[in-house]
Amino acid sequence: MGKLSLTGGENKKKKLKVPKGVRPTRAIVKRSIFDTLRGIIEGSEVLEIFAGSGAVGFEALSRGAKSCFFIEKSRDGALAIIENARNIGILDRVKVFKGDYVRGLNDLIREGKKFDLIFADPPYDFDFHEEIFSRVSQLLKPDGIYVVEVRNKTVLPERPEALMKRKEVCFGQTKVVYYCLLSGDF
Repeated sequence: MGKLSLTGGENKKKKLKVPKGVRPTRAIVKRSIFDTLRGIIEGSEVLEIFAGSGAVGFEALSRGAKSCFFIEKSRDGALAIIENARNIGILDRVKVFKGDYVRGLNDLIREGKKFDLIFADPPYDFDFHEEIFSRVSQLLKPDGIYVVEVRNKTVLPERPEALMKRKEVCFGQTKVVYYCLLSGDF
């Protein structure tokens, strides 16, 4: 297991354990995401899909998010998220679903859950974005934002489901794309 540090907020510089085989979001990318979302994070309810170590969700929590729900398929990743939350002292603000993203998202939809911010950092060879768009559009609050990190060559649609692309930023091999509901804005 490796380690990385949070880049901002009340837990800045606290270390997170990163399970072997996880490609964590680079610090420059996280800083850009959270600069873009400044003013939206405070008090928000967050969902992180393909959570890995939970680095993006923990960054949101450190910067004032109320809670974060993590979906992570691997046992090592889910355990790392729980251990990271415990080590930071925020286990009460964290929920972890260990399992497939489709099942996790479907469960959240059935429960009527809604989120202000949804982050996804799927494997770079992931090719099922449409499956996620259809579910994310049901899980976002009216002014919610969906942020997806993909390989820079990945082409994502302008208006998938009830979402609309608002911004796209590239960092070397990485591209970050921001979506909101067609009725939302940021």
